[in-house]
Amino acid sequence: MMGHWRTICVAVFLAGWVWPVAAQEVEILNVDLHSAVRMALQKNFRIEGETFGPKIAKARQKAASGKFDPVLELSLTHDENNQELRTLNPNLEVVTPGLGSATQDLFARTQGNLADSSITGLTPWGLTYDLGYSLRWDDSNQRTPDYTRYESFFGAGIVQPLLKNFGTDTNLASIRIARADRAISVWQLQGVAIDVVTDCIRTYSELCFAIENLAVEVRSRDLAAQLVKDNSKRAEIGVMAPLDVLQARADLASREERVLVAERSVADNENFLKQLITNEITGLFDIRVVPAPPRLPPAPTPDRKKEFARAFELRPDYRQSLLDLQKRQINVVFTRNQALPRLDLLASFGLNGIDKGLSEAMSRVVGQDDVNYSWSVGAVFNVPIPNREGTGTLEASKLETAQALVGLKRLEQQILVEADNAAGQIVTTAKRIEASRSAREFAAATLDAAQARLASGTSTTFEVLQFQRDLATAEANELRARADHIIARAEYARSIGTTLELNKVSVNNR
Repeated sequence: MMGHWRTICVAVFLAGWVWPVAAQEVEILNVDLHSAVRMALQKNFRIEGETFGPKIAKARQKAASGKFDPVLELSLTHDENNQELRTLNPNLEVVTPGLGSATQDLFARTQGNLADSSITGLTPWGLTYDLGYSLRWDDSNQRTPDYTRYESFFGAGIVQPLLKNFGTDTNLASIRIARADRAISVWQLQGVAIDVVTDCIRTYSELCFAIENLAVEVRSRDLAAQLVKDNSKRAEIGVMAPLDVLQARADLASREERVLVAERSVADNENFLKQLITNEITGLFDIRVVPAPPRLPPAPTPDRKKEFARAFELRPDYRQSLLDLQKRQINVVFTRNQALPRLDLLASFGLNGIDKGLSEAMSRVVGQDDVNYSWSVGAVFNVPIPNREGTGTLEASKLETAQALVGLKRLEQQILVEADNAAGQIVTTAKRIEASRSAREFAAATLDAAQARLASGTSTTFEVLQFQRDLATAEANELRARADHIIARAEYARSIGTTLELNKVSVNNR
């Protein structure tokens, strides 16, 4: 087969099937099927774009975990209040030395500063906490201009839900969903990689078939051209009618058109392959791809019982559906909790310290006998009546989960049908190769006999032309069967999810 391929390639290049090449240099890219697959995995834009998926999902999982990060808050405020005392007591009179009794405007001016710090957060069990320390110092009015009062406070408060928002199933739901989304993104990347590898094998096979088929069409055209020459010579010496020459010329023109169509098919499939295995844009058409002949893979009968079971472990779309169902089940648990009434336990405790000095006020908070403290405990209960939002959301999430389960069963059925059809294609194409090879051999033998009879005058030009077309068709059928067999093996691997394993490809979770 290798020698046959070299003969075909030489014939193709000498026949000038390639499109016109510009004056600039053209890069020749020699590839085989294995290297084409590797290049597709490294340089395909679709895979490159999909690699961002796991990274984005990882960042979102990190963001979802941030709901449990403690929040530090610091604030500093200043306030000032000026109040006319007459507004409070219009009958107030003040005796001023030297002026006697007179009514005089009096003002009270108060200004203060507040420094506040707190740490708040949420725990996976739903408990929220608030730890804070504040310091306030006030400056009084002009009666005691040098007086400053300091108020120091340290306190802690907690709220623990007992029904709604209680437990890790509720508070970790968003993180678990984000984790499932991250796993889905990895399976999506694997799915894209499988599609690209399969498309690469298909396109590579189609390009090789197009090149070989072009050689067949060129050879068929050359046979027709030779027949035109032979018939013209016979007509010149009067042993053949001019009609036979016209028949040969008409068939030659038809085969010229088939060569043009085959050339276009080569150019199209080469562009498709370059699109898969390169990341070139402006320089895409400065590359010529020269594929090596593909080897027929071994064709053992697929073990349906064993290999079909692996499809449920390796098929990316099935694994994504399982994870999607898992997400919906998490959502059911969450919405069931959100439909509950709210019952929260509250508790707080604080220490106060008030004094004219900063250090004295702070020391009162941290342990003197006359420390002031405050505390509180309580509970809060509320429930919407009749709670249509909670019950409706829960019912919808349950129905969506049931719908997803039905979709999963449908996908299981679809996978089995796809895998069985793909396995059948392997068997069928293998048989087609043998049948088409025999047909080609018989067609070649028939043409040789017809040409010999034509030379002896016992056959007609019409018969020879028909046998030439039959040989070209048989050769194309054999090439088509070989290409279809390679494609069928690739499609079967995709149907059971073993594409990456067979091509020794590992998709890392980036």
